[in-house]
Amino acid sequence: MTRSQGLTLIELMVALAVFAVLGLLSYRALAQIGDHRERIGAELARWREIGRGMLRIETDLLQVVAPLAQPESEPPPALELRRLPDSGHELRLLVADGTRGKVGRVAYRFDNGRLEWVRWPGRLAQGDPAIDPLIDKVDAVRWRFLFNGRRLDAWPPDNAQAALLPQAVELELELADAGTITRLVPLR
Repeated sequence: MTRSQGLTLIELMVALAVFAVLGLLSYRALAQIGDHRERIGAELARWREIGRGMLRIETDLLQVVAPLAQPESEPPPALELRRLPDSGHELRLLVADGTRGKVGRVAYRFDNGRLEWVRWPGRLAQGDPAIDPLIDKVDAVRWRFLFNGRRLDAWPPDNAQAALLPQAVELELELADAGTITRLVPLR
């Protein structure tokens, strides 16, 4: 008796089972690659947000200018840390915009887990400011000021001139997903 040239039903079922297992493993591997790609993309977007925010803060700190003396009143300080009524705080700065030749008041406000960039049109913090979110999901923000070899938690110091600036400003951000980030910006 001669054997016919072809596959038996058992051989066909074994081949289908092998291909099904290979297909399942391939599908799972591709699904994991997609999940990792999404997670890495979200992580990269978060670090870009943090980097852009820190660059914005450093740029404004490096452009702080002394206020002009006004005979009728005391000018607001060039740099001032203010406490907000709802336990938040903001750092106000008088900055020069080199591209437009103007001076304006900006602030970095920490409120409800968000660090915001606040801008007023003139030298004084009057009128409705433009507010843009800078960094979201922030647990805490701490500003410190290096002055005469000491670290101060408030600025300006008592009885200080409006034009007085610290030698450096330290920013510490606590982020639940990224840990604590500290940046020291020397001023002139």
